[in-house]
Amino acid sequence: MSHFPNTRRVRSIACLCAGLLSWQFAAARGLEVVVDGAGDAAVVVALYAADGAALGVAARDRTTHVVDQVNKRFVPALTAITVGDAVSFPNSDDIRHHVYSFSPAKTFELPLYHGVPTAPVDFDVAGKVVLGCNIHDSMAATIYVLDTAVHTLTVDGIARFPDLAAGDYRVVIHHPRQVNDDGARRFAVHVDADAPARLDIGISLASPPAPELSALEARFKALRDEP
Repeated sequence: MSHFPNTRRVRSIACLCAGLLSWQFAAARGLEVVVDGAGDAAVVVALYAADGAALGVAARDRTTHVVDQVNKRFVPALTAITVGDAVSFPNSDDIRHHVYSFSPAKTFELPLYHGVPTAPVDFDVAGKVVLGCNIHDSMAATIYVLDTAVHTLTVDGIARFPDLAAGDYRVVIHHPRQVNDDGARRFAVHVDADAPARLDIGISLASPPAPELSALEARFKALRDEP
């Protein structure tokens, strides 16, 4: 019986330990942004260098995102993408839609269609893009086209950036119903090399607009409100 350890087993254990140490190091450098005041709504959290420089945009591949149309709603209603990305707008309803935007960051329209358009829409300018349907006025959604590639949406009020180099960063919060001048708020945060960072943010969102009534609902309401 050999008294020497199994080389393959030792190598596997060493790799596992190295992986755990790497994971712990990545987690220690991470940033958790906790957003209070948004209720169940997701908000966009974007990350920049402390001087406002964009992060992660060099040599990145273009990503194509999807904003579907289901039950006369855009799904999702809020999307964050990076400048240079594209968005496909499939129509999964059994009726036709006419998608459009008049926003300065992107003006376009997709005339009446059903199914998947032949090509996605390119977004090459940073800014907020508000979507609508020319047939169904109640349909609305927002796309934030960001000049940084490090961004995410909150899940249960929390945005996580698990692998960041130590240093100072600028955090920017976006939401179309955010109560301030430009729909964005900015915060400074420092990430240490040996400890996770957490940033707690309180925001205020305006109430969502009341859903529009259908013709039948409006007629019923008018009859009900008659003296």
